[in-house]
Amino acid sequence: MKTVLITGATQGLGLAIARALEADEDVQLVLAVRDAARGEVVARTLRGKPRVVALDLSSLEAIARFTESWREPLWALVNNAGVQVTGELTKTADGFEETLAVNWLAPLRLTLGLLPWLKGGRVLNIGSGTHNPENRMATVFGFRGGRFSSIAELARGESDGATPKQRGMDRYATSKLIVTAGTAELARRYPATTFLTLDPGLMAGTGLARTAPAIQQLAWSTVLRWATPLLPDASTPTRSAGAARWLLSEPQLESGGVYAFDRRLSTRVWSGARVPELQRAVVDQALTLLAPWAPRSSLAS
Repeated sequence: MKTVLITGATQGLGLAIARALEADEDVQLVLAVRDAARGEVVARTLRGKPRVVALDLSSLEAIARFTESWREPLWALVNNAGVQVTGELTKTADGFEETLAVNWLAPLRLTLGLLPWLKGGRVLNIGSGTHNPENRMATVFGFRGGRFSSIAELARGESDGATPKQRGMDRYATSKLIVTAGTAELARRYPATTFLTLDPGLMAGTGLARTAPAIQQLAWSTVLRWATPLLPDASTPTRSAGAARWLLSEPQLESGGVYAFDRRLSTRVWSGARVPELQRAVVDQALTLLAPWAPRSSLAS
């Protein structure tokens, strides 16, 4: 059986990816979720009897325990879980700004902890066109692109945004810049595993806007969903999940590539994300923060 571990699989894109994979009889799905009871409810709606495991991605200690207890080969890891916080600054129990912690530090720690079980397998990370300051559609929605300073400063929540909403949007875009750049660096460092990034496009109606004001959540789930066919770079969870399934199974893909929901190499990758110095920095600086939760063999080994 091909074991696929998916984080954040109880709703939105994660659930859609699980549904896209459930028809494959040789795939064993493992849903890594914070709320195990909710995960079990979702699992009962899927074929193939997916396994549900509890995993709180806001806790690096929980991730460390999880990876050190894992004992089976993985065909693929899908780092789908992510947050966008549009209100005041929030931090995890570890003291790190929540967006950076959940969107980058957590999947990096999870990936590197599971790497011994991913040889010959694939890691799929989720990017976003919002990281690109030259993406006109993203700027229409208020995104300014990724604004990388250093991992340490971002982890403290430092930002030059004028309002809590702008700071939240900047943090999200920056986290996706880091994911895009960092995935390319991981591809260079660990050639035994294939690392890919999916830009799923604008997917109205998903849980990404759950921290936004009620009126914005309403627009996100109704107006924008209706307008999806008319907007460039807009997709649906089902379509983007189909691209994710293709990325996990297509044999002729170069590690480090960034793909759009149309299954083509993305044209929305900012040139800054391709700079080797940035790619190295987002991994090396993150490893410094992750050192207290490193496995005995060291994350960098």
